[in-house]
Amino acid sequence: MKNFFTLKIIFLSLLVLLTLVISAFGLSIGVNAMPYYDLKPQKQVLRAEFSTDYSKSTSERKHNIALAAKALDNTFLDVNGEFSFNRKVGARTEKRGYKSAKIIVNGEFVDGVGGGVCQVSTTLYNAALQAGLHITEVHAHSLSVSYVKPSCDAMVNSSNADLRFINNTHNPVIIKATADGSKLTFKIYGEPMAEKYQIKSVVKEEILPKFTVIYDKSGEYPDLFAGEQRILNYGKKGYISEGYLVKTVNGKVVSSSRVRRDKYLSIDGIIVEGTLQKDGLNAA
Repeated sequence: MKNFFTLKIIFLSLLVLLTLVISAFGLSIGVNAMPYYDLKPQKQVLRAEFSTDYSKSTSERKHNIALAAKALDNTFLDVNGEFSFNRKVGARTEKRGYKSAKIIVNGEFVDGVGGGVCQVSTTLYNAALQAGLHITEVHAHSLSVSYVKPSCDAMVNSSNADLRFINNTHNPVIIKATADGSKLTFKIYGEPMAEKYQIKSVVKEEILPKFTVIYDKSGEYPDLFAGEQRILNYGKKGYISEGYLVKTVNGKVVSSSRVRRDKYLSIDGIIVEGTLQKDGLNAA
């Protein structure tokens, strides 16, 4: 029995000594060297694909879309990992290669560096929804956009508006992005899914544009007599809309839940009214 305790003490001493040596060389004997996903890791398949058209965009806007899409291509998102568009794409600045194009600010279209990047975040947002990933942050534009229906957009800016979602599946997902100058496409790969998801846009109310009348005192429209009017700009409708996430299994709807409610402003139209008198003079 005495020999047993002696051997035990020697063994424990050697174990402590070995641990100290390993630590001195900066090594580790931990057992969590590889991530654990599931008892049965599954082969990756295409979970979702979503595309938007940007063929009529300016060359600057196309450049920005391609640059942001390239930054997102081959993104790996681990189990329970949260994706951040702003963290992955980075700031949209001239120094980082972005150009000036139209952006939406406070209900107006203005020029801004990085114009077009919101189409990238929007396209990815729809793909993530269809892939069944959990959206944790999304923002609507102040105006509706042409490339998706109301309550299907995802506005981002470098300072205070991000697109975020969590990989709530049992295996990692891979995000693929392509931008060919006409079509922007996101594909999300991961474990197989029996269900399908689709976002449904429901317009609850249309906000019709008001019209501002300007008088042609400078004679720019010589064919318009006093009292005659012509619409120069029809403006833009606004909307109050809702987005519903519809879940189907084997082609049958099993659930439909509202995931957002948004308000998009209208843009006033412009009417010009002539001032030309019958004697050929413009009214003062």
